[in-house]
Amino acid sequence: MPQPLFFNQINYVKPIEVAFHRGLWSFIFLFIILLFFLKIKDFFLIFFSIKKLIFLSITGILISINWTAFIFAVSVGRVQDASMGYFITPMISICLGYFFLKEQITLLKFISLLLMISSIFFLLISNNIIPFLALLIAFTWGIYGVLRKQIDVSPAIGLLYESFFLSLFAIPYLIFIYINGSGYFLTYNSYTSVLLILTGAVTIFPLFFFNLGIKNIPLGFAGVLFYIAPTFHFITSVFILKEDLIMSKFISFLIIWIAIAIFIYDQVKKENVNVNNTQ
Repeated sequence: MPQPLFFNQINYVKPIEVAFHRGLWSFIFLFIILLFFLKIKDFFLIFFSIKKLIFLSITGILISINWTAFIFAVSVGRVQDASMGYFITPMISICLGYFFLKEQITLLKFISLLLMISSIFFLLISNNIIPFLALLIAFTWGIYGVLRKQIDVSPAIGLLYESFFLSLFAIPYLIFIYINGSGYFLTYNSYTSVLLILTGAVTIFPLFFFNLGIKNIPLGFAGVLFYIAPTFHFITSVFILKEDLIMSKFISFLIIWIAIAIFIYDQVKKENVNVNNTQ
């Protein structure tokens, strides 16, 4: 089930409560998985590195903001904004990599970046609004990616610590709202409680198996796969959740899709050059 449809089933629960459950149950599910794969010792090694603790705590905050923004977008019927946010994330990463990591930007990537920026300005001019939700999702995920590059930690172990860090705040909060009767877990109905537990599963299992499979596929193809989720989000928002798609937003999406096509072409071209150079 696409994530927007899943989280739409519990759109009556406060986004912050859902996000905290997502962090807590993600930690529990991922801890069990890594324990099975005998990789859990790498998690405890993090606590011997001040740099890793600081960076992963910051990325834990960023991913919690990102999750909360996405859940909020679903709860208020703005899945298209969330989709746009994830579509433009790679362009945010390019900018951050250029300014902070001194990474080079190819001409095609620069064109993609300009197209992305123009799509945002088009929305601003045509509707006199700034897509704050999309930008929040894009920037938190983009900064998250840049910071994660600075530390030598596998995606699964990093996510385990991030969800653990989030759980440190989630557990007291969830206990508090349970005691005062304002929470939904174990107090509303069993269906809601099960779905709140499954927020961890729908978060962890796709990421875990994606990270396992990405090691065996070309980088260009991996770039294409990144856009599958926001594409499904967009399709779901229009055809299943019945969100209105105004013309200005549709044109903005068209500009973004053109930028993505150029971006992926550049990735594939770069990969082919690298392969030829190694032969």
